[in-house]
Amino acid sequence: MKILIAPDSFKGTLSAAEVCSCIEKGLRQAEKSSEIISLPLSDGGEGFAEILSSYCNAEILYTYCSDIYGRRKKCSYFTFGKTAVIECAQASGLQKKKDVMNASSYGTGELIKAAYNKGCSNIILGLGGSGCCDGGAGALTALGAVFRNIYGEIFDFPTGKDLENIYGAGFAKCVKELDFTFACDVTNLYYGKNGAAYVFAPQKGANANDVEILDRGLKMLGAFLPKDISRLAGAGAAGGLCGGLYGVYGGKIKSGFDIIAESCNLEEKIKQADLVITGEGKTDSQTLMGKLPFKISELCKKHGTKCVLISGVIEKGINLCSKQISLADNIISQEEAIKNAAEILTDKSKYILQ
Repeated sequence: MKILIAPDSFKGTLSAAEVCSCIEKGLRQAEKSSEIISLPLSDGGEGFAEILSSYCNAEILYTYCSDIYGRRKKCSYFTFGKTAVIECAQASGLQKKKDVMNASSYGTGELIKAAYNKGCSNIILGLGGSGCCDGGAGALTALGAVFRNIYGEIFDFPTGKDLENIYGAGFAKCVKELDFTFACDVTNLYYGKNGAAYVFAPQKGANANDVEILDRGLKMLGAFLPKDISRLAGAGAAGGLCGGLYGVYGGKIKSGFDIIAESCNLEEKIKQADLVITGEGKTDSQTLMGKLPFKISELCKKHGTKCVLISGVIEKGINLCSKQISLADNIISQEEAIKNAAEILTDKSKYILQ
């Protein structure tokens, strides 16, 4: 039997590579003769850059940049040829302290500039897990843009709260010749009821009043961008980072899953497998809106390949695969499943072939 293990990470608990290792270990304990291929995946969120780079034989590089509150930190990015793979969450990721009004994407711009200075003009940017909602103003500032208030004063480190006070912008000094591919799995707009502020900012610490301020600010910033992004699907990703960069540089917006699937020839591997095992930390109604396990199951259906889902938690009523295994069950609580995820995943993987 040819088995393909193709999961997402169990967010905050196990990386996709660790999930693969646990499942393979459990399978080996139960059945020795099967051919097992492990293929860690991502849909643009946690681990996207590392996973994509592993399929492209990329080199890992390090630099210091700002986190969302301006503190210096060491961050990584990956390069192959003239292409750099960057996760915005490296520099601009969500933190325990959630103060989105004072958070900036500046560090992501520093990462992009570092890659550019190393000779990379093609940027693949993973947009999952950001902790800011500054419309990309911070990243653009790090890349050379200038934003001013009504008095002509420059915002050196623009944050969410500054956006509605932007009354002037200049992009002449921006780093030139960048070709962006945005790894984005949402279709939210830059501003409005389906925009970055209303949909994502509350998860980052914004109250109802903050959301209104941020939304007005995004609309203000959007008016200064060289390209009209008001109707661009996906512009609201990563607190509007996608829209801000697109508004200056243009680029391509692609599914993070599709980018990785193409790089590792995923569909052909699914076609050749007898069984595919996928999973994630929590499988719920959002999964059915196009998250990684859903896309894997659809490809399996297309090629008549059996698919098994094994996730930390599976919401009642979800019927994605013919066989579904949840780490949390009537005996194991969610807390225990999170605390002992590797051990429980390995143990439950023994029963996948039964």
